[in-house]
Amino acid sequence: MNAMRDLESRFDRAAGALLGALKAGEELSLEFAGESSLFMRFNQARVRQIGAVEDAMVDFKFCRDGRTSRRILTLTGEAGRDAELAARALEAARAEAALLPVDPYQVLPAAGGSSSETFPGKLPDPDAAPKEVLGPAAGMDFVGIHAQGAVARGAANSKGARHWFAAENFSTDWSAWLPSGKAVKSCYAGREWDSGEHARRLQAARPLLEGVAKPDKVLEPGSYRAYVSPGALEELMVFFSWRGLSEREFREGESSFMALREGRKSLSPKFALTQDFTLGVEPRFNELGEVAPERLVLIDGGRLASSLVSARTALQYGVASNAAPEHEGLRSPAVAPGGLAEADALKALGTGLYVSNFHYANWSDFENARVTGMTRFACFWVEGGKIVSPIKDMRFDESLYDLFGANLEDLTRERSLIPAVGSYGMRDIGGMLLPGLLVNGLRFTL
Repeated sequence: MNAMRDLESRFDRAAGALLGALKAGEELSLEFAGESSLFMRFNQARVRQIGAVEDAMVDFKFCRDGRTSRRILTLTGEAGRDAELAARALEAARAEAALLPVDPYQVLPAAGGSSSETFPGKLPDPDAAPKEVLGPAAGMDFVGIHAQGAVARGAANSKGARHWFAAENFSTDWSAWLPSGKAVKSCYAGREWDSGEHARRLQAARPLLEGVAKPDKVLEPGSYRAYVSPGALEELMVFFSWRGLSEREFREGESSFMALREGRKSLSPKFALTQDFTLGVEPRFNELGEVAPERLVLIDGGRLASSLVSARTALQYGVASNAAPEHEGLRSPAVAPGGLAEADALKALGTGLYVSNFHYANWSDFENARVTGMTRFACFWVEGGKIVSPIKDMRFDESLYDLFGANLEDLTRERSLIPAVGSYGMRDIGGMLLPGLLVNGLRFTL
């Protein structure tokens, strides 16, 4: 709690310094991001690097006379120093704005209101974290990164908006390796650390390691029945944000789902996608201090129900905003469950592929929503509902219209909350609630 309060104090001081120094005719909106984290990298179940990170930054937009200037300000935590840095950054934004052309679609702060969400956690004592995380992995080549602590986001503007979101959480993103170079991957994350649950997950990996130690089955290119786990599905969800469901991309002809928008194609009636902030993994507010609907149905019964609309797109094209961020990416996605019990997934698969993980996914033909990527880690060949052998890694190339459309047989009743675990620059927030998919055809090319 002390770390979250400290981050909130930094946010309030920075917002006060910037907003309090505005002159007549000036407007400003700002985003805050901060963390107070312990990071621990490990391999062979031994600590290789450990340390604490304190970080906070403000990203603000300054508006005057139809012109907009943006600045990013790193905060030191020292009140006097931060006030000085804020004053310099604001003066630089003023000077730059005076040189810029008028922006015909400038979005001025308009939203007011306030909100505050704080989620305290129950985390390992930092001194005990190495033993808690690594102890149950004795005898394994246990590799990964453990991160824990407070993460925070805030937004404020010159119209009086003030929003705050903070949480204490952890993530242990790990894999267990064999000398042959094969591995099993998993992740344990949440707000309350449970050493018993962590140990259980590690224990469950041991028989999987025995499975991947068997000789690979080499499959010929072709289309195979497949069960796609929630962890593998996560790698495909990025494509709903990248050339995806953005209203701006639809208007500019850049979306891969133009055929869905225009009604020329549809997905399976079993497929539904919602932006759902009841997951509690990230805030509803955006960089302008606008608050998105708690739930926004995007795809319903295989058909497009809504797009993601930012204030700028709304102004430019005369449509209603739903408080999407400026990049119009999907936040807190939830895919609706189906009727398949997860315990029966292999039986329902019969003969085919169990896919636990994809990586290196990319568009291969975005106009037809075709995606390519590789299988990775513990992916198995299944016969008669039973795992037979691991497979040699293969490259898939499949249209999302087929994967989530005609080829989709069912989704699992159970769903997994897959957390965001990235830490490039700062610890990510967010997550996805996803089922597994049973598909009657997944095309492999190599």
